[in-house]
Amino acid sequence: MSTATETLAEWQKKRLCTVHGGRTDYGKGRDDVTVLAYYWGADTEKPDTQFYRIESAFRETWLQCGMMPSVVVTDKPTKHLEKFAEDFPAVVIQVEPSLVPGDIFTMSQDCDGRFADRFNTEYLMVIQDDGFPLRPGLDDFLGKWDFIGPPYVRDKWLPRLFARILNLWTANGGFSIRTHRMCEMAADYWRRKWHTCNDPYIVGEDAYYTATLLKHEWKYNRTMKMADNRSALKFAYDIIVPQPIKELPFGFHRAETFVEFMNKGWINY
Repeated sequence: MSTATETLAEWQKKRLCTVHGGRTDYGKGRDDVTVLAYYWGADTEKPDTQFYRIESAFRETWLQCGMMPSVVVTDKPTKHLEKFAEDFPAVVIQVEPSLVPGDIFTMSQDCDGRFADRFNTEYLMVIQDDGFPLRPGLDDFLGKWDFIGPPYVRDKWLPRLFARILNLWTANGGFSIRTHRMCEMAADYWRRKWHTCNDPYIVGEDAYYTATLLKHEWKYNRTMKMADNRSALKFAYDIIVPQPIKELPFGFHRAETFVEFMNKGWINY
């Protein structure tokens, strides 16, 4: 029996050959949204066997949203990544030597302190090889909030009440949209205070943006507009926090979530 990751990867590989095979034109998307993903470069002396999954995430995003400014942050570019950027001029490679392959915390540190430097549009859409759009509808999630991602607040009246009172709409950042002003403020707090903290539960990327700063920095809490959980559920779902969903959201995070959508018949294999 295949694992969820293997099932998603097989779907991605198949669509790269069918839906995306040889395709270079995805139509024009919005100019005010940058799509960004992190990719740990493979050993340059060995075949890069996993880049196809990040390529798939970008192509699926462009398929649903049109071509937008796109950034890949990597510790070292591989031949596959360089060829991808050559084929699609909208893609910019940003090399960040501080990234340690397989170490999520080094990525979180970069997100906390450097996101604002990595794009110059109004919005940033973060994608991953296991988190990206599955249908059109990007416009529905712009202009209302500074952050929207798969909700970690359960869809029950008491958690919603406390979240509304405290403006503490915790969410996942793996597939998310946030504003440049949020990233600037988060980076400022990072430089002035939080860069000394090494606890991933406090400064892990999604915790830092949607919990730590909201709890401990009054100005950030009062300034940032966070999407409520019902709006966020229309944006994306992460199976790690079970929620009642009745239709396919805009996107997803986590391979297990993808498999659940397939089992519901919302995604064709």
